[in-house]
Amino acid sequence: MVHYMFETEWVLTAPVERVFDLLSRREDYGSWWPSVTQSDLVDEGDAAGVGKVASYTIRGPWHSIMRLQVRAIEMDRPHRVRNVVRGDLVGTGTHHLESHPSGTRVRFHWYVSTTKGWVNTVARLARPAFSYAHKQVMYLGCEGMAQHLGARLLMARSTVVGSPTPIPVPQS
Repeated sequence: MVHYMFETEWVLTAPVERVFDLLSRREDYGSWWPSVTQSDLVDEGDAAGVGKVASYTIRGPWHSIMRLQVRAIEMDRPHRVRNVVRGDLVGTGTHHLESHPSGTRVRFHWYVSTTKGWVNTVARLARPAFSYAHKQVMYLGCEGMAQHLGARLLMARSTVVGSPTPIPVPQS
């Protein structure tokens, strides 16, 4: 497997509670995130959202498809959600939300490994293309979120860093 650290930051002119609520409705991602072609609720989790599972089909800029299942393992409303991902990526991800003078800053930190054999085979040569695809998917997400919330997107930044060591995946 090839290991990655994805770091993304968005700043939107929307209150942190509204942004958190939208991110918490995982089964609705396909209604506002253009790259998410399918989003389904698999498990509702508890009253706080811990254990909530959604499955996604994500289409990249070259019509590449990724299928993922994401489970919330920790919730600190409205500031943090910690997740475990399985499928074409395996690993963990945390969404950090904080009030910002202009609205909300959202930071996504994903520590994942790829599971598709062909992706792992070409990763060294295709890393710039994979990085571009990740940035495009994330940018479309922040644009879609801003539009859905009737907010302005003030900043979007995304980086992909290769990780030299495997990333431990919680068994939750």
